[in-house]
Amino acid sequence: MTRTTRETATGWFSALTSGDADRALGYLADDIEWVNYTPVPGYNDRMPWIGTYHGPAAVLDSLKVFLDVVDVGTEELVELIVEGDQAIGILYEKSVVKKTGQAFEIEFIQRLTVRDGKIVRWKSYTDPSQILRAIDGRAA
Repeated sequence: MTRTTRETATGWFSALTSGDADRALGYLADDIEWVNYTPVPGYNDRMPWIGTYHGPAAVLDSLKVFLDVVDVGTEELVELIVEGDQAIGILYEKSVVKKTGQAFEIEFIQRLTVRDGKIVRWKSYTDPSQILRAIDGRAA
């Protein structure tokens, strides 16, 4: 039996916010397209984990880079919207950049496209200015 979009999204966000990477990766399709912002030279390219990746192994590598830079504190799902094969999760995160010790707080959106109970496309949206300020040691 194939999971519904809501079941897939709920499981994904539950695994993600509890830090269960193995379970989270199980929700990704073998051919997932993972779009974690678009790098803009001279602006957000100091976030070495961003870009477009394909396949769970590449996604895991990207997440490892993120976790090398950031100590994730709080990450919680604020709202989940599901329509057809699309799910939108609004998340709150409060974390610290390891190198600078600077904290940042963001609200970000993850847009999931689900097919046959697996996430086939993941795209993230946020204003990265607070992350960049923390990377630069200028967090407010």
